[in-house]
Amino acid sequence: MRIYRWLAITVLVVVVLIPLLAVSLVGSEAGSRWILTQGQKYLPVDIQYKAFHGTLLSEFEFEDFHFESETFSYTPDKLVINWDPLALLSGVIRIDKIESLGGELRLRAAQNSSQDADSEASVEDIEIELPLDVNLRNLLVKESRFFILENPSQELTIKASARVNADGLLNIRQLRMEHQYLTTAISGKTKLSYPFKSELENNTHVHSPDFPSLKVKTEITGDIRSLTTNSELSEGLVGEITAKITNPLKELNWQFDSNWQENNLTQWLASAGADPIELHLGGYIRGEGGLTQANIEPDITVTVNQQKMDIDGAVSYQDEIIDFAPLNVHSQGDIQGHLTLQGNVSSLSTTPVIDASARWEEITYEPNGISSHEGRLQAKGELDELAINLSNELSGLLEEDLQLVSEAKLKPDSLNILSLELTHNDETVSGKADISWKDNLSLTTHISGEYQQRTVNAEVKLRLSEPYLFVDEFNASWGAQSLIAEGALSPGRKLAWQVTSKDLSELSDVKGEVVASGDISGQLNQPEFELGIDKFNLKHPDYNAISLNQPLTAGFNYEDVTFNTTPVCLTYEGIDNPFCLELEQQDKVISFDANASEVPLDLLQALVLPDVAYKLTGALSAEVAGAFHSENMTLQKLNGVINADNSQVLAGEEKVTLNQLNVTAKNRDDKGIDIGMTAAAEEIDFNLSGQLTIEEVAPDSPLSGKVSLNSKSLELLNLFAPQVDIGEGSTSAELNIAGNLNDPTASGQVNLNADRIIVLASGTLITKLNAELTADANVGEFTVNANGKIGEGDVTIEGDLNAFKRSGNLTINGKDLLILDTPDLLLVASPDITLELDKNLVFVRGNLDLPKARITPVNLDQAVTESADVTLKNESKDPPLFSTNTDITVSLGEQVRVEALGFAGNLKGKLQITQQPDSAARGNGSIGVVSGDYEIYGQKLAIERGDLLFNGGPLDTPSLNLRVTRNIEQTGIDQRPPEKIGARVTGTIDRPELSLFSTPSLPDSTILSYLLFGKPPGSQGDANNLELQAALLVGGRSAKFLTEGIKDTFDLDEVSLDSETSDVNDTSLYIGKYLSPRLYIKYGIGLLEPTSTFILRYTLSERLLFESTSTTEGQGGDLIYTIEN
Repeated sequence: MRIYRWLAITVLVVVVLIPLLAVSLVGSEAGSRWILTQGQKYLPVDIQYKAFHGTLLSEFEFEDFHFESETFSYTPDKLVINWDPLALLSGVIRIDKIESLGGELRLRAAQNSSQDADSEASVEDIEIELPLDVNLRNLLVKESRFFILENPSQELTIKASARVNADGLLNIRQLRMEHQYLTTAISGKTKLSYPFKSELENNTHVHSPDFPSLKVKTEITGDIRSLTTNSELSEGLVGEITAKITNPLKELNWQFDSNWQENNLTQWLASAGADPIELHLGGYIRGEGGLTQANIEPDITVTVNQQKMDIDGAVSYQDEIIDFAPLNVHSQGDIQGHLTLQGNVSSLSTTPVIDASARWEEITYEPNGISSHEGRLQAKGELDELAINLSNELSGLLEEDLQLVSEAKLKPDSLNILSLELTHNDETVSGKADISWKDNLSLTTHISGEYQQRTVNAEVKLRLSEPYLFVDEFNASWGAQSLIAEGALSPGRKLAWQVTSKDLSELSDVKGEVVASGDISGQLNQPEFELGIDKFNLKHPDYNAISLNQPLTAGFNYEDVTFNTTPVCLTYEGIDNPFCLELEQQDKVISFDANASEVPLDLLQALVLPDVAYKLTGALSAEVAGAFHSENMTLQKLNGVINADNSQVLAGEEKVTLNQLNVTAKNRDDKGIDIGMTAAAEEIDFNLSGQLTIEEVAPDSPLSGKVSLNSKSLELLNLFAPQVDIGEGSTSAELNIAGNLNDPTASGQVNLNADRIIVLASGTLITKLNAELTADANVGEFTVNANGKIGEGDVTIEGDLNAFKRSGNLTINGKDLLILDTPDLLLVASPDITLELDKNLVFVRGNLDLPKARITPVNLDQAVTESADVTLKNESKDPPLFSTNTDITVSLGEQVRVEALGFAGNLKGKLQITQQPDSAARGNGSIGVVSGDYEIYGQKLAIERGDLLFNGGPLDTPSLNLRVTRNIEQTGIDQRPPEKIGARVTGTIDRPELSLFSTPSLPDSTILSYLLFGKPPGSQGDANNLELQAALLVGGRSAKFLTEGIKDTFDLDEVSLDSETSDVNDTSLYIGKYLSPRLYIKYGIGLLEPTSTFILRYTLSERLLFESTSTTEGQGGDLIYTIEN
């Protein structure tokens, strides 16, 4: 019995007492502390703490906890853990709370780590199963500093709740990390065993003050073998991204598709420190690839500062090569056009090698009309020595297109432009340059060539050694103009310069020559510069020289915007006192004083208005003095007088003396200006007076003034407008000026009466002209009422006009107006036209009836007309004063007759003419021949039908629909002429097409003989012979038209009239055709003599050919060898 008692006691101790002892040990703070102390001795990592509170059976707390391993350290100030041991009975380790406060967490790179040679296999072998479920209900990491590798510390707050089942399934109820600039939350499920199948959702919010707000919502599905993500971006960026990663452990492959709405990236660029530009992006970007290769395909729209570009194409990477295959850029906005980029960049890991090119067509910069019709930029070679080739064709910079071709070498410290050629209008300017920035910036260049038939040369050597500029050589010339400079902008040195023009007419309308020289001193890092002019001489061929009588020195400070200068005085032989201008600045006040005495008006006219038809004589004197405050924009003082009394205006034999002509100006109230003008010519009873008050010196300054004009003669107007001959008449005006400088207005009345005005160039006679312009002060717009007679017809002009704003509407109505009356042209018109003026654009609308016209140009049939592609070299073209937008319907009446170029007949039809600014006029409609004939080789062919058809194309290239016939009289009993014979002309006026017809049908050679000579081939007759000789001597446009038409109609290579001698009787009609590229045959038939010729030509080589000729008189052959010098 005793043994059973001890056995029972032993079982009781093992089953009950030992667990009770263990529970009592961990259930007490002292016991828990003892267990932790003993456990520290056996753990493979270092765990330390300063204090322990609580028990291991419920909630316990560590103070200054420290966990240390090779790659990880964790040292919170306070660590609290609460768990439920009783949950173990349910097979769950339930942790209710883990709370970590303060301290830091560090992640470090492993030292001397070895990688498993079969790491991929070890990953696939991972299979995690737990004996119990682990349920972490609440994890909080707060106010802790995170140190990840070598990056600066970051403060994070982490909140988490998760459960791991015994089968290794991790269910993340919540994982939320909060940073100062970022918040992210993760939820979902993932398997902890291979292949780690997962279904996760992430929400991230970027809220940094340095960047725009951005939210990203991402769904992650799949496993480590194939993982798919779907992301939605909102707020700062709006778009969707779908990505897929496969086989990351073996052979990684990836692909993605992204769809972006139009996003404003302006704030993102500003946050990155980029220059402030407005950037928008939207579209699609797709890609796929792996670790060693990638392919990106964009299809996006990018807008930079309202400049829109559509970009599509492909960019790929493989074997250290980036390939553009190709990228296309379509630009819209101020810059319009298409650019293609293709090529590659290789050897990325060593020295990159570039082989790429960009091509473009019709790229236009709309604001100034500059276009590049076609261009190419090619870059090839290593980055250390990159070859660059550029070819480009530009228009809009000059009157004709400009071709640019360049070849250069780019190195890390220099750019060597091996050649640069600019070609314009068959003239070329070429050059080369070396630009280096190795130590200091330097430029050496040479330019030579021809522009506008003048030689261009330049030699330049510059060095920039901050802050000093050294000009070792600067010698440039263009025709008679030259600029020479040498020296330095550095302490103790000056930059000397000289400008010379031996012919000012190359630059402007002014004739003569000028020479000026001086120096510039200063430094680039200082705001003060000084300009010296020690010589100035202007010599007009018809006048004495104008010279600077003493050297000029002027200083300028661009920071303070201040200057100082010595007096500027110009002398002219024949004037006792020179023209002088003195400027002085004290603080913000600029004082000026200018005076001139007895300056010849004809000299001023030669310099300012050299090309006007009238001539001024007399003398001008002027005195102007004042002071201007540059800061508050006030005129503190002004007193000026300009006088040219007793001056004369001459045109031809006519002359008018202005007994009085002066202008005065004076300031008022230290702000405004009072301006007065008086002009009088007693001999024609002409008086003009005006006063204008400008309240202050500012763009929006109010205006007030009056202008009064009375003249009982139009003789002065006749002198200023020599294109017309004005008879007797009078004019008067009473105007009030108001508004402001930016928007002046006028009111009052203007009257003009003339009994006769003749337009000399056209012979147009205008009689009984009465014009009245009236304006109300509240409107500021003149109402126009004018009437008169042009020829025998009445014309009226009505509408409104604002001269200051250059706007208005005028309606012109008339009937049977004799517009032109010259020996060549007679034109009677009945207009119903509206003119609308808007700045420099005139809109022309309405109808123009031409009831009668006669066009008979003298000797036009002998004129030589250049082809449409001929341009005159360096032809000067003055820009028109106005651009026109036209839409007019022209109707031809019953009496419109044209006699020119062998044509004589009456025309009728209707044509709508439209024209946009700076473009060719276009036509819609038709003009037909009512009756008429056409003379060719002395033969008149009747026009049965003739139409010029306009179908919206250019007005000078209408389509043709002509049918001409000839009546053939019977000349013998045995030979009956055809019933009808003629030709049809179709095509366009610049490319006519000729076809022949007859009834009954005859060979073309017979029809041609009937048309030209009125008889069939082989007929004889001295009279006809002489007629044909005269016809052949005429030649000209008719012969070319005929032969070209036959050649195009029958697809021949040659149709010509030719003679082997100077005797016209030997003239033959030749036709030729290439039967192969080497074999050519040619047949000729005599037009006056019964002869025929057959020529066979065969090309044996590039220089050797065989030619055989057979005629009615004999035959022969030649071997022809060509030697080129």
